Amino acid sequence: MTNILELPKKYFPANFELEIYKKWEENDKFKPTKSKTWDNYYVPMPPPNVTWVLHLGHAIMITLEDIMTRYHRMKWDSTVWIPWTDHAWISTQNVVEKKLDKEWKSRVNMWREKFLDECWDWTKKHSWIIQNQFRRMWASCDWSKERFTLDEELNKRVKKAFVDLYEKWLIYKWEYMVNYSPKLQTVLSDQEVIYKEEKWKLYYITYFVTWSDNEVVVATTRPETMLWDVAVAVHPKDKRYKKILKWWKKLILPILNREIPLIADEMVDMNFWTWAVKITPAHDLNDFELAKRHNLPLNEVVIDKNGTMTEKAGIFEWLDFMSARQNVVELLKSKWNLHHMEDYTNRVGYCERSGCKVETIISKQWFVKIAPIAEKVIAWYKNKDFEIIPKRFNKIFEDWIFNLRDWCISRQLWWGHQIPVFYNNETGEMVVTEEDLSKNPNYTQDPDVLDTWFSSALWPFSILDYDMWGWKQSDMVKQFYPASVLETGHDIIFFWVIRMLLFWYEFTWQTPFEKIYLHGLVKDKNGRKMSKSLWNGIDPLDMIEKYGTDPLRLTLTIWNTPWNDLKFDEGNVESNMIFMNKLWNACRFVHTNLWGNIKKIWNDFEKLEKTIIDNYDKLLISEKRILSRLKYLSDLVTDSMENYNFAESGQELLTFTKNEFCDYYIEDFKLTKNTSKFWEEVIVYVINTLLKLWHPYIPFITEELYSKLWFENYLIDSEWPKLKIKRDEEVEKEKQVIIDLIKEIRKLRIENNLIPSNTIKVQIYVRSKNLETITNSLDIISWIVKSEETIIVDKKPKDKNLAYSIIKAWIEVYVDTSNALDLDKETDRLQLSIDDTKEYILKLDKKLLNESFVRNAPVSLVREEMEKKEQAKHKLEKLEEKLNNLGTY
Repeated sequence: MTNILELPKKYFPANFELEIYKKWEENDKFKPTKSKTWDNYYVPMPPPNVTWVLHLGHAIMITLEDIMTRYHRMKWDSTVWIPWTDHAWISTQNVVEKKLDKEWKSRVNMWREKFLDECWDWTKKHSWIIQNQFRRMWASCDWSKERFTLDEELNKRVKKAFVDLYEKWLIYKWEYMVNYSPKLQTVLSDQEVIYKEEKWKLYYITYFVTWSDNEVVVATTRPETMLWDVAVAVHPKDKRYKKILKWWKKLILPILNREIPLIADEMVDMNFWTWAVKITPAHDLNDFELAKRHNLPLNEVVIDKNGTMTEKAGIFEWLDFMSARQNVVELLKSKWNLHHMEDYTNRVGYCERSGCKVETIISKQWFVKIAPIAEKVIAWYKNKDFEIIPKRFNKIFEDWIFNLRDWCISRQLWWGHQIPVFYNNETGEMVVTEEDLSKNPNYTQDPDVLDTWFSSALWPFSILDYDMWGWKQSDMVKQFYPASVLETGHDIIFFWVIRMLLFWYEFTWQTPFEKIYLHGLVKDKNGRKMSKSLWNGIDPLDMIEKYGTDPLRLTLTIWNTPWNDLKFDEGNVESNMIFMNKLWNACRFVHTNLWGNIKKIWNDFEKLEKTIIDNYDKLLISEKRILSRLKYLSDLVTDSMENYNFAESGQELLTFTKNEFCDYYIEDFKLTKNTSKFWEEVIVYVINTLLKLWHPYIPFITEELYSKLWFENYLIDSEWPKLKIKRDEEVEKEKQVIIDLIKEIRKLRIENNLIPSNTIKVQIYVRSKNLETITNSLDIISWIVKSEETIIVDKKPKDKNLAYSIIKAWIEVYVDTSNALDLDKETDRLQLSIDDTKEYILKLDKKLLNESFVRNAPVSLVREEMEKKEQAKHKLEKLEEKLNNLGTY
């Protein structure tokens, strides 16, 4: 027999979490088993970068996917959750280059193969870190199926996909306007550019009209680019320029004194700045598109990709663009071409990875032609072939899918999937092939690598060994295709989700997943994005070491909804740890009372349930109520799981366990145990069901308690509850008034700072309704709230020193606090609170009397400070009233 000491008095997760995970993994509990429901459930894990340390964003992802996986595993669906890591081309190459810098080495002085060896060494040394972090962060994924995006088999599929798209004329190479990172020396997608607002100057430049006294004034933030303007554009309906457009049509480009045309185009906003726009196609996307429409020169580059002035800049050649700007402005002044300057707030693009300023350049790159592929996705989206949860993200999805531009897929890096294109060294002929010609001395491979999202877009089917081109399909594909759900953050709906849909429908004409579940982002408790610069980042492993895995999981679940970002507060993790201790002690109480009988009672759950149902009329009213509430809870949690509403069901589980099971039923059980004939069956039935319902949310504590309570086998693969008992809503209503009474009395104890160990006296004023129920429950009320005397009165007490609360229109409760009040301590506490509140009000007054703050701060912030002051004043009045009333005791 297991000794009671095996269940310690306090919840201490470090004693069992690692051991439990080890047992799960050793006993293959994460691998898919044969389905008993004929249903399969497959979740592909979003790709963490191999160089990253996991953060709270990963933690919420892992928690939600683990909940889904554990629930379907307990439903006895054949369930698989497949992990993987991404090669993270920019991140890895950036990290390795920094490492080489410290060793006084440089990539530019190395052979490509040698540098790739360095990258592989780094990856192999650090990939295990990610895997161990996932294990420590509770992921019950099938590690035997783990993949890496540069695995050889996946690399073959990437090559095949490229060749297939090329042969369909869906991949092409062309010169186009792209973002360029001078530090990383590669092009970037629009999504890899972050914008910062900066104080710049807006320069108004005068362009004189040829053979005329007329002039056109153009505003720009980058005067150095005007050195190779190809035109100035105005709106065709702008009457101010009709004469110039009709008669002269030519302007004189300042400094270089070249003639350039004045053209009309509807792109120009007549309400913006000077109503005229300078056109520099090589340095602005809108200018580039306009120049194409008017057959203007496109590739006259005045600033190279490193931010240095080119030979086109004339006397400014070799200057960096900032020095050139200063010189150009001075020269414009001297030639009377600078009309005036003014301050301007400009949005400036920076490389997300390196932090350097991004240049916009014309460059020949590889592109995927998106429109023909997107048409298929749009058609199947309208046909509801896949579902987005929550629905509000449909609008964001539509904004993306209906406005996609061709996708630039080439990157000037070395780490990644090298583009499968080869050039004949003699003829220059281009060969696009899956075959590796890199060893052939007659061919040179294209040096660029593919955008990492190209390989990631193939992920859901490539990890199942899906053959998109007609080869033999694996058993995994036959069983699990398509994925049941893709769970990910809403911030990568374009990066990953849409691109997977594009590729899947193009290659297979089928959806890669049935549902897309988008969770919110994790922010700090003030709603700010977590970042190194704000020093507000939180390492989930630190939280686990401090509080345990389950409290963190519960925090990320019950405080999160898929349509809102999560404001993470460590205080919530601490509160959930306290709850874990409460659950632990409730199970310990059951363990103590049943001693060695649980296994005997639990041996056959169906028999146990039948015993309870057959003897329902013989159960106590408190037992009927807890069973009815348990049935309601089980149905609600199951429905929420099916509909991916994890926050709601988590909150319901928490409320039931804390309030109805621990605070009421167990306390009632202590009083009525000797009068019940089936107390053992009921409490075992409840605790067993409760542990199963909780398991997807808090797997470690539930598995530990399940094993210590002598239940056989593992909780992780036990059957999900399908309770046959029925709800009894009349019993629920009858007992609810007692629970409400107890809650209010406890609330009064807290509000009046009564000593927990001291008793109180309670008077209940109640009219005819519920009178009998309350009369029959006075003992349990007294027991739970620690009342030495609980009576029903037919008149409302008039003693002003009694704390009271209105429960319903016909029920009021009054508490005599004199026995439980520590006058000296309460006086000191109230006086300290009064002093602190007064000091707080003075600080708010000082801020609100500051004219600079009131004048410059946002109106919402000023209003918020004023509301804080009013709340503080109200609190002060209450505190002073309480302090004055203490003198009457």
